[in-house]
This record gives sequence, C-alpha cells and structure tokens, in this order.
Amino acid sequence: MLNHQEDLEKKHAEMMNQEAVERIKKQQEADLIEAIFFEDDSEIRLRDGKTYRIPPVTLKDARILMKKLGTVHIDAIILNFLPYENKEEDLFDILLLGFRNYPTVTREYLDEHCDLETAKKLINILIGLNGLKK
Repeated sequence: MLNHQEDLEKKHAEMMNQEAVERIKKQQEADLIEAIFFEDDSEIRLRDGKTYRIPPVTLKDARILMKKLGTVHIDAIILNFLPYENKEEDLFDILLLGFRNYPTVTREYLDEHCDLETAKKLINILIGLNGLKK
C-alpha cells in the first residue's frame, strides 16, 4: 500500500515538474518574441570577456548619434584614427552612447577593451536598435 502511494506521489511530482518546465519554456519564448518585436537591448562582448547589454538611445542621445554618424567612417573604423581626419573623438562619443548604463566604461576603457571589429558591430547595433539607416 505504501509503495503504491509513493508511486502516485512520485508521478504527481513528475507531472508538476513537467508542467513547470513547459510554463518556463513558454515564458522564455514569449520574452524572446517580445524582445525582438520591441527591439530591446542587444548584447556585445568586449575584449575584457564581459558581455554588455546595449539599449536603444534616449531622444537626447539620438540627436547626438544622428549628428555624429555622419562624421565618422563606419565601414572602415581604422580611418577614424588617421591624423588628418580628426574623427576619433566623434567615434568614441558614438561608442560611449551604447554604454550609458555602465559608468565604468569610459573612453580609456574602450580604448583598451574594444577592437575595430567590435566598434563596427557596436555602431551597427546602435543603428539597428534605433531604426536608423546607414
């Protein structure tokens, strides 16, 4: 009799666990769909090995982003560092817009932990998140 009761309880617990797993999976799928639909934060990994969440810019920052995007080379980031171009400051201003939620990420920090390809990816994330066209 006791074994039968234990079996019933075990089956009930397994069923409850399975239902909980299914609810969690459905919620994760719903969260992913919502994030895609509303274009929530994107993620980027710097050379420090950390992953950072990049949010859409605020209206104030959107003005800065739009103004500065026209002044920098996006496809060839290295060109922004040529001495006669003077675009380095604008490049860092754009990159820092993505890290506004990370006060420890400064220009100096990016100079050490962001490579050319990651800088290009970050700019493209900012363009995409904010619905801007190249």
